[in-house]
Amino acid sequence: MLEIEKYSKYSDTWRNLLFGVALLIFVFGGMFFYTSNHQVSYAQEVDTEPKVVVTSIYDKFLSKDDVNQGAGDVTVAEPVRVPQLPELIGELPDVNNYSAQRIIVKDVETGIVLFAKEAYQKWSIASMTKLMSALVLLEKNADMTVDAVVTNQNLIGTHMYAGDVYTRQELWNAMLIGSSNKAAVSLVEDIWLDEIAFVNRMNEKAVELGMTDTVFVEPTGLNAENVSTPSDISLLLAEALLHTEIVETLQTSELSLYSNERSKKHNIWNTNWLLLGWIPSTVDMVAGKTGYINHSLYNFTARFITQQERELDVVVMGANAHEARFTEARDLVLSISEVYSWPE
Repeated sequence: MLEIEKYSKYSDTWRNLLFGVALLIFVFGGMFFYTSNHQVSYAQEVDTEPKVVVTSIYDKFLSKDDVNQGAGDVTVAEPVRVPQLPELIGELPDVNNYSAQRIIVKDVETGIVLFAKEAYQKWSIASMTKLMSALVLLEKNADMTVDAVVTNQNLIGTHMYAGDVYTRQELWNAMLIGSSNKAAVSLVEDIWLDEIAFVNRMNEKAVELGMTDTVFVEPTGLNAENVSTPSDISLLLAEALLHTEIVETLQTSELSLYSNERSKKHNIWNTNWLLLGWIPSTVDMVAGKTGYINHSLYNFTARFITQQERELDVVVMGANAHEARFTEARDLVLSISEVYSWPE
């Protein structure tokens, strides 16, 4: 009897021990299985989010959105390209070789002045004024297919007569191709309605472009009080050539107008003789604009392309002859190309 009780006692002990071990295996095994499944699920959820690479000690203070938008040191801006300056390798031409009273030649890419003669002294600008008139007219974004009546103002010009009706586009072309004063004023009256407001805007625009030595009193250039400097006109030319409407018109050799009121056709040649080939030249030209009144003598501004494929802006003011403004501008480009070297 004692042996039976002894055996039962030890059996119960081992049975309890084995049960406890099995229970522990079950509990810890279940926990391991649960944890493993949830780790996989969590990892999958994390993998769907954008990964942020810390590249700066400050990144830990940034939100994910900040990093994605390039905050801190995450994104690096592209280096700014610095234009290579032209180098003077020869002797500049004598300013006295040119009859023009005011001259400037600028490298377009760098803005460097390559040659100057009284370039910051004021001079009457004559019909180069129309470049500014064109810029201000463009601000209205007017429908150029609409008809407009030629002004009845008594202005110098033989291209059209008061009461003639042309489209705004035809007037625009006449203004820039033939430098028609009546076309310019007709457009101002038709599109802006108020010439005083228009001239005020011309002067505001000049200030915006940095033309601090320029004054406009009317939109044609007939008044000698429209004054500027070669330096300022180079700024005006650069702005004007940003507009396709101006460039394409200045590059047009001739224009034919037909007046229904007078049943008469009139042909207008571009006032730029270099464009027409009437002045021989081996230099390519983008576009240019002339100007003349008795007080200003002969003015001309244009952008040229040298044989080295460099763009130069030239302003010639107060040349002593009609042809001289073109030949002197041409010769300046050729001379400057020979005495400067541009890096490849």
